[in-house]
Amino acid sequence: MLTDGKEEIFLHKKEALDAYRVGEKITVFVYVDNNGRKTASTRMPKIVLGEAAFLDVVGSNYEYGVFLDNNLVKDLLLSKDDLPFNLDLWPVPNDKLFVELKEKKNTLFAKFVGRKQVTSFFPPSEPLTEDTKYQAYVSYLLEEGLVCFTEKGDEIFVHHNNTRRSYRLGELVWPRILKVNPEAEYVGTLIEQKESMIDTDAKTILDYLDGHKGTMRFTDKSTPEEIQAAFKMSKSAFKRALGSLYKQGLVVLESDKTTRKQS
Repeated sequence: MLTDGKEEIFLHKKEALDAYRVGEKITVFVYVDNNGRKTASTRMPKIVLGEAAFLDVVGSNYEYGVFLDNNLVKDLLLSKDDLPFNLDLWPVPNDKLFVELKEKKNTLFAKFVGRKQVTSFFPPSEPLTEDTKYQAYVSYLLEEGLVCFTEKGDEIFVHHNNTRRSYRLGELVWPRILKVNPEAEYVGTLIEQKESMIDTDAKTILDYLDGHKGTMRFTDKSTPEEIQAAFKMSKSAFKRALGSLYKQGLVVLESDKTTRKQS
């Protein structure tokens, strides 16, 4: 039991980081536990009321939401009401979400920070450099694309045209900076350059070429049955992928064969 001379507060052994002596003065974080009792912890939380930070996702419960590590025995809940309806877009363990600590009816919980308020929690940082990749986390999912934030609070918008798949909230990404838009926001892309930029069908064709010494007998004149047997794709998909590889200068098209262009 702890006291400040006015009231007593319980410190559970799970929340104690040491064996304390009677009369020893210690610093604790006070909160309300699951039973509605005021309790103490010698573990210092990553954020307290009025603060915000990137917190690690440690688990989820589709009836309630996701749980975040605030360095206490009791994890913080971010309500399912704040998360996408599509469960595939929910964060998974080790993703990071930028949230602030809130309190209601003696219960602590996490809440997303408004997009335009995120930068107010960070000191000014060095400008990002165009054509450079930066580590960031998907923080907002918009109809137009993704809003990502670096751990220094830099906002990077990635339009859907500059992605090749869907992304989860909290997912770690490495957008490459394309430009700064008139709203002073960075615009980035998650499409890799050169070969890593190709789509799945084109990658299948390149893998086939690499496994056959860089040459194959298949061309845009091959029959649908031949293409389906070799690549498990339709002829139209094959032609689109082959055309994409040709435009990128990765293959040479001949009347009777297709060859991997050597760099």
